[in-house]
Amino acid sequence: MNKRFQILVTFAAIALFATTFGALVVQAQPSERAVPEAAAYEAVLGKSLDDAEVADFIASNRCASKGPFQVCNAVGMALLIGEGQKVETVYLYPNTIADFAAYKGTLPLGLSANDNMANVEDKFGQPKVQHAPQAGWEPGLPDESGTPDYTHYWAMYKRFDVTIVYNSPSATDKGATIYAILVSK
Repeated sequence: MNKRFQILVTFAAIALFATTFGALVVQAQPSERAVPEAAAYEAVLGKSLDDAEVADFIASNRCASKGPFQVCNAVGMALLIGEGQKVETVYLYPNTIADFAAYKGTLPLGLSANDNMANVEDKFGQPKVQHAPQAGWEPGLPDESGTPDYTHYWAMYKRFDVTIVYNSPSATDKGATIYAILVSK
């Protein structure tokens, strides 16, 4: 009887060990409710709405159709659908505004959510003399600009296919922060 008791205790210990270890393995795996990876605008830009990756992006990010836009509030993006039902422009909202969460992905061209107009012009600038950077730096002024809504200054950098929308209507407010970044294809 003593031998049977030892076998029974051994099986019980193995069962207890397996149950405990199995629970730890399950806990170590990421849950389905984990925060999703940041949506990457590059995955949809220039692609058709019929593209499987675009359709999956729109469905998984619960985007809503509003006129020519697919609005993806939860990931801080809006997609402008152009000719041929292609994603022509992606609007990125790097900071939480109105109904949009802050875009968590990598911003284009080394931009940061904390950049102001002066920082952007520095990042988009170039040396005054191409072969002599010590001569100084020219600010990266926009190719075109305007204030179409009388609330936000829009700086269009056609050479980069990017428009920066600032939270100020003034082109001289170098402290104005980024409201939105429009990336076109």
